Amino acid sequence: MQARDWVSIVEPIFYIPTLVVAIITCFRHGFHRSSGWIYTLILCIVRIAGAVCQLLEHTDHSSGLIKATIIIDSIGLSPLLLATLGMLSRFVDFINTRSTPIFGVKHFRILQLLITLGLILSVAGGSSGTTSPDGTIKISSTSKVGVVLYIVAYVGLGAVYFISASRTGLIPEKERRVPVAVLFALPLICVRLIYSACSVFIHDHLFNIINGSVVVLFVMAVLEEFIVVLIYLALGFAVDKLDPAEQGPIAGRAWKNKKNKRSAHLKSDAIYIKSQEDAAMPKQVRSDVPSTVNPMSASIEYPPLYI
Repeated sequence: MQARDWVSIVEPIFYIPTLVVAIITCFRHGFHRSSGWIYTLILCIVRIAGAVCQLLEHTDHSSGLIKATIIIDSIGLSPLLLATLGMLSRFVDFINTRSTPIFGVKHFRILQLLITLGLILSVAGGSSGTTSPDGTIKISSTSKVGVVLYIVAYVGLGAVYFISASRTGLIPEKERRVPVAVLFALPLICVRLIYSACSVFIHDHLFNIINGSVVVLFVMAVLEEFIVVLIYLALGFAVDKLDPAEQGPIAGRAWKNKKNKRSAHLKSDAIYIKSQEDAAMPKQVRSDVPSTVNPMSASIEYPPLYI
């Protein structure tokens, strides 16, 4: 058994029980996309699948399995970044309710778009990459662009955090645990991002995704993911669950369509109430509407004649 296989064994040992905790956390806070905890669940699933692919390479040396390993490894960054984006959404929403907003839904949608595009390009680049017989991987330009988008998104996340951190005193005391968790997670994600950038841009055996240094892989990638997932899952039990009505426009951006539906229901209810009120009112003959009865044919009562 090679040293890299030990990493593939350690990851399921860590992520399988963590997956259970992530499911519990998601049931607590919700599975909607704007919740950062859903992405910890996704990362657990991705890493378990990646470990299985790595172990299967001993019996199956097909290029398809190698590409699957590369793709799964490259998409690990997006759940970390999206989870951080979800935490910041909650943090900034609380700030915006108590002061003049600096960041809004538009800024967070841009960051989410950058991360999503980085994910798509990483998957496309991993499927188009080639591997030489000596184990050297030729990284496609698509993968490089994907990593660049990850870097830009990370810089944006850092900017949102450090600009908003000065207003931490405005939010409830229990909610101040959110920026603390993000503060610990950001440097770890940075190290993980550096490892991906080195794997893509530096042609060094140490950062080879398939057969590179196991120590470098574990210290710069695997360990960081372990710690960030633990930080965010612990945070999930340290803060209160927010009802949809309590969510701000940033964290609740996934509820946009539901808000429109709710408005439509309220409007229809108002129309129904108005129609009931109109039905209860006595009917009056409008002077501006011509009568359908011929006045000449209508019976007219005269006073009685006394002779």
